[in-house]
Amino acid sequence: MAIKRRGALKLILGFLAGFSSLPSWSQVWPDRSIKFILGYTTGGSSDATARIIGRPLEQLIKQSVIIDYKPGAGASIGAEYVAKASPDGYTIGLEDTGPLCIAPNLRKVAYDPLTDFTPLSYVCTTGLVLIVNPDLDVKNVQELIVLAKAKPGQLSYASSGVASVHHLAGELFKFKAGISLLHVPYKGAGPAMTDLIGGQVPIMFATIGPALQMIAAGKARPLGVTSITRSASIPNVPTIAEQGLKGYEAVLRFMVMGPAKMPPAITSKLQADYKTVISDSTVVTELKKLGNDEIMYKTPTEILTLIQDDYRKWGALIREAKITLDS
Repeated sequence: MAIKRRGALKLILGFLAGFSSLPSWSQVWPDRSIKFILGYTTGGSSDATARIIGRPLEQLIKQSVIIDYKPGAGASIGAEYVAKASPDGYTIGLEDTGPLCIAPNLRKVAYDPLTDFTPLSYVCTTGLVLIVNPDLDVKNVQELIVLAKAKPGQLSYASSGVASVHHLAGELFKFKAGISLLHVPYKGAGPAMTDLIGGQVPIMFATIGPALQMIAAGKARPLGVTSITRSASIPNVPTIAEQGLKGYEAVLRFMVMGPAKMPPAITSKLQADYKTVISDSTVVTELKKLGNDEIMYKTPTEILTLIQDDYRKWGALIREAKITLDS
């Protein structure tokens, strides 16, 4: 029996010795394509941003980065998918203010925005633009407010989804202007824009980049931007705050996140690669064309601080304005 035990022990030790000589996870990673989860449909600002930062990452990791669309619930479905994915570095996501800072204040979500993700990179900040169908007879924010007060609850506005920053931009506008508008949520900015142009919905809070072409073509009329300062992309369009709604601000932040508990070596590799991507002049130029600002790499600690600050800001508005999922 002792001889048999010694033989078995030698086999186990031999197996372990062979295992220890294998390359580490980080040395073989990635050996296949990476899924880049997007909580919206194609055609919106998130889609364009994901493509811009996905292409150069492919060159750095020598593998494909495949965008996987999981729209719905203000991008919370996509965020949940990332949070619950295996932390092996093969599933990451482009997250924004909606699923990380707004949705958790409006409903119970199946993830914690501060503990269930691994911050990999900050991407950019962008304001929104309040646009209307050209058939709506208003030329500025004050004219829209007057019309809304004359037709309480009869005017509708589109957003990219419930609990998205586009939704809350509208609710903040209603709250500060003292008006009633009907919220019409979509599963992404693309379908919402299509219906605005088609006249099915007269008002929309849109990300600046995708709206620029429609504005230039005369298919949408801009009334005001939602940032505190004017956008370099449409400098002739005043801010909403300038037009009488003092302190009005609603901006969207994009961040690349992975699931919690990713291996440190893979996390460090992705963070370093994204720092290279975000610093690339071509990437910066393309992101600026979408109306983005503050295009820069930020540390994981800085990213978590921004998420926490925005979570508190939007939570305070939701409570003060009594905003609900039915708003």
